[in-house]
Amino acid sequence: MGWGFEMIDVTKQAGGRPVLDGVNLGARMGLVTAVIGPAGSGKTMLFRLLAGLERPDTGAVLVAGRDIAAARGRARKKIQRRMGVVFQGTDAGLFAGVSVRENVEFPMRAAGRVPGRRLGAVAQEQLERFGLADHAEARPDALAPAQRRCLALARAVALRAPLMLVDGFDDDLDPGTLRRVCAILREENAARAATWLLTLRDPALAALVADEAVELPAPGPVGGAFGPHSASSAVMRR
Repeated sequence: MGWGFEMIDVTKQAGGRPVLDGVNLGARMGLVTAVIGPAGSGKTMLFRLLAGLERPDTGAVLVAGRDIAAARGRARKKIQRRMGVVFQGTDAGLFAGVSVRENVEFPMRAAGRVPGRRLGAVAQEQLERFGLADHAEARPDALAPAQRRCLALARAVALRAPLMLVDGFDDDLDPGTLRRVCAILREENAARAATWLLTLRDPALAALVADEAVELPAPGPVGGAFGPHSASSAVMRR
């Protein structure tokens, strides 16, 4: 089993302070990896580096063996097309001007992994799984925060991407919805063997949903999430 992604000796500063310092992290293809940590520990920066939205100050960020940090233009877009990405927060990059159904269908159409004749059926299936079928024609701003979060996850799952990145996996979801979403994720992982990276706060949730988990410590007095001698440590494996 090859590597889905790797971060090798990555450092990153933001606002003049170290956010990630000497990070070495890898997840094998087909596994779910949870990154746990409190606010300020660098979870979102780690997510953004893997998504190709930020570049490290030093080090390499490899996605399926290719350095997304070094890629430019079309080369970077080619790597990013292999990803399903869910941003932190209730808006999570949703398209405010179109319906819930169209929010799921449009990214699938752009990615081209689902035949055109199947777009409607796949979108409907995901909306039903995430409890949104009755809201298919509504706009995202008519949904409750937890429902908008579920829509962002449904849209990402529908993409059938080899690499799935979710920032703030447990944001805005009540315990019952979290259990349902975790079950869906495990079903998807068993069926499609995508590589998942989830950032979250709750170690108990990580134990429920992930194959492996790593913990980022709280920022120290100098603001670093990882010290140069403290690479991410595995705290749980299935």
